[in-house]
Amino acid sequence: MEYLLKLISVFLVASIKYFWATPYSFGLRLNEWETIFIIEAGGILGFLFFYFFFGFLFKELKLIWPRVYHFTPVLCKVRFEMWLSRHRANRINARKFTKKNKMIVRMRKRYGMWWLVILSPIILSIPVGALLGNKYFKHNHHFIPYMLLSIFIWGIVSVALFSTFMHH
Repeated sequence: MEYLLKLISVFLVASIKYFWATPYSFGLRLNEWETIFIIEAGGILGFLFFYFFFGFLFKELKLIWPRVYHFTPVLCKVRFEMWLSRHRANRINARKFTKKNKMIVRMRKRYGMWWLVILSPIILSIPVGALLGNKYFKHNHHFIPYMLLSIFIWGIVSVALFSTFMHH
């Protein structure tokens, strides 16, 4: 039972923060093959779950929002409208093209999907990568296979590096 709980905890860590799953697994005294298998399964299944969950959520929120707004108390509607008008005024008065905005747009156009695919499993996290991928690259049918391949490769690399340096 204790072994099963170890595997489940490593699986859950890998499905959320992939980079930390390998040292966590080695800290629980799992060997390299167990670690590779469980973090690969956790990362891949976690990404697929979050990717399709966010897609469902985005689609359903568009359908549910008018009904939710209809049944919202008047005080909440008034506060929301006040916030929305302030937000719109701030956006109108805001500087449109700052150096930071230009750099973000340039990076997204130049490296967009590849940046997300390569860096998401190790720097961002699996849910953040799935959210951004669903928002910006949902219509690119290569995104999911490339992301799964990236998760797979980073899993093998992380196990190789951590097993070398941690002297497991």
